[in-house]
Parts: sequence; C-alpha cells; structure tokens
Amino acid sequence: MLAKIGLNTAFCGFFLFLSAPVISRAADPMLAVPVAVARVERRELATGQPFVGTVHPVRVSDVGSAVDGRVVSLPVLVGQHVEAKQPIAELLRGLLEIERQGAAAELERLRQMLAEFTAGTRPEDIDQARAAAEGFEARAEYARSRFERLKRLAERGNSTADELHDAQAELRQAEAQLRGSRAALALAEAGPRKEQIAQAAAAAAVQEAQVDRIDDQLAKHTIRSPFDGWVIERFTEQGQWVARGGLVARIAELDTVEVEVQVPELSIGSLARGVEVRLEFDAAPHQTWIGRVDRVVPQADLLSRSFPVKISLQNQILDGQPTLRGGMLARAWLPVGRTGLATVVPKDALVLGGPSAMVYCVDPASAPSGGQRATGTVRPVQVAIGATIEGSVEVRGGLEPGQIVVIRGNERLRPGMAVTFQQP
Repeated sequence: MLAKIGLNTAFCGFFLFLSAPVISRAADPMLAVPVAVARVERRELATGQPFVGTVHPVRVSDVGSAVDGRVVSLPVLVGQHVEAKQPIAELLRGLLEIERQGAAAELERLRQMLAEFTAGTRPEDIDQARAAAEGFEARAEYARSRFERLKRLAERGNSTADELHDAQAELRQAEAQLRGSRAALALAEAGPRKEQIAQAAAAAAVQEAQVDRIDDQLAKHTIRSPFDGWVIERFTEQGQWVARGGLVARIAELDTVEVEVQVPELSIGSLARGVEVRLEFDAAPHQTWIGRVDRVVPQADLLSRSFPVKISLQNQILDGQPTLRGGMLARAWLPVGRTGLATVVPKDALVLGGPSAMVYCVDPASAPSGGQRATGTVRPVQVAIGATIEGSVEVRGGLEPGQIVVIRGNERLRPGMAVTFQQP
C-alpha cells in the first residue's frame, strides 16, 4: 500500500514538472506570441436578409464517345472522384492497333528512302560509276583504232566491206555506251535531284499524317474526364455498344460550388458582383460559410419577378468527399435589409471550422513604452455572424466597440496565451 502511494506521489510530481513550463510560457512576456490586431467598430450597413437557394456544381459535363465502339472497361463508379484526363471508359481497338503497326512500318520505309536521297550519292557508288565510264572509254578507244585500221586495209583492197561495216557499228555502240556511263557518273556526282527529295518528303509526310489519324482514333477509344470532379451518373456498362455521340458518364466539379438564390426586384438594386455573403446549410449546420456574389442574371422570372443571383463558394473536401453537394438547400444572408448601426470586425478575425464562429479578444496587460509592443492575453468569444461589407462582418454577442481582436495569427492561439501586438 505504501509503495502504491509513493508511486502515485511520484507520478503527480512528474506531471507538475511537465506542466510547469507550459504555465510559465503563458505568463512570461518573453515567450508571448506576436499577432496583428484590429478594433471592433460600429458601422452603418444593411442588415442581412435570408434567401433560400440551391447548391449547384460549378461545372457539369456529360462525357460522351467520339467514335463507335464496344465498351471493354468502365473503371469508375457513381460517387467516385476522378482527376482531369483520367480514363473513365475504354473501347475495343484491336483492329486499329494492327493498322497502326502497318502504317508505322510504311512510314519508316519512306523515311529511310528520304534519308537516302537527302544524304546524296555514296562515294562507293561514284567510284563504281567512274570505273564503268573508264571501262567504256577503253572499249571505245579500242573500237576506234580497229575501225581506222580496217579502213586503211579496205583502201588498199585487203579488207572486205562487211568487216569495215561491223567495225563501224562496234565503234558507234562503244561510243554510245561511253556517253551513257559518263552521264551516269555525272548523275552520281551531282546526287539526287531536288524534285526526287521533295517527292520522298511529301510521301513521308502523307504517311505520317496517316499514322497521326490512327493515333487520334486510338485516343478517342479512351474516354477521359475533362476536369477534376465526381462521377454522379453512368449511362453505359461494360460490354455495351456505344454509338458516336453516346453518353458514358456525367462528371460534376464540386471543389467550388455555386448557390443560386432568387431575389425580388425590389432588393436586387443593392447587390453587386463581389459582395460577400454568409451562407447556411442544413447539411452542415456546425460550419460557417462565406461566399461571394459572382453574378446577377439580368433577366427575371416573369411569374415571380425575381432575379437569379449566383454565389460562388469554396467547398470543403473531407475524407475525399465534398461537404456541399448538388441539390442541397442553402440560405444566403444578403445585405438587402434596412440600414442601421451594427458591430463589425474584420473578416480575418473570424475563426471558422468549429461548432460556431469565434474571435480571439485581447485583454491588454501592459501599454507599449519606448517603441515596444503591447502585451496581453487572449480569450475566445463566440459570435453570431450577420451581413458582410467591404471585408468586415457583422457580429452579434460578446463584443463591444473599441475592443481589440486578433486578425492575424489567430489559428495557432489557445485560450489564455500571452501575445504581443502593435496598438491598432
């Protein structure tokens, strides 16, 4: 029993030893956290009025097939997140792959032919043409000397006319072969004609375009997501035939959502693009949302005389799923009510993400002296948010004009922490 009491006493002492530096940190001005602050103000602004709206994805795309084909793979499911360019369906393409192999082989042959023409005649070919020309030149010289000898013999009557005629024919044949070999040598030395090179280049370009066409067809047999989003509907299944233009899946972008509310014509005049709006959602009641008026559609519904107002809002993704989803009910507090005095704080003073919005109020401990920063401690104050105006937000409950609130550095604060700040 005494051993157990001693162990508990030692544990309590060790706990107090660990806790002592934390307490001294909050009380020691040297360890205070520097923050930026502002004062709570009273301003004249329009009070917020709620309007019911609907959440819409910022973009929705019905992804279809650009070619006819049979679906051999459909790797996405409804509700699954997909990234831009990610394959969502594969079509059968075996015949196209065979065609591409043949087209690629023909393209390689034409490119080699073009390379042969572009490189010019090889030195070995020129040497061969020169050797042939020299051989025909020797043969022509022999035929010429023989013809001259028979001609002299014929003049003395020692040769027949047939022998002279044969020698003359042999000479002409040798001279013709010599001219042909010299022309061949000249062509070999000059290299391929530019027209031949141009024809070979054109043939290679045509075949290259043919390969590109097949590649384009192959690419169309892989259907990809156009942007990051979630699959909200599938229109086909594996093994089904998809016609050109047939739908495969519907993709919705929900990283940013759009809330559409209908505002009566009497209130539409006080709204402008860029106005910040507080929003409430039954599906996320413990979070505070602030959006921005993206556009006011200048065409009213003829029955209700109300104008659609589009409010853009950054969604929150938790565990890979969007908090706000298409079709959800929303309430937008638009600044279109009566004008009056309201307590406001800078929007940066709000700490969101908890069960309710709050701000950190600073209780000064010392006034600045000699250029030093003032010190104090912080305490959280829960507030209800009203309308927004020019970077400030109406707050209700617990704050009075002139109090100091933290506007920068409040994410890392804890109740009772010591802070230093420059007087606003």
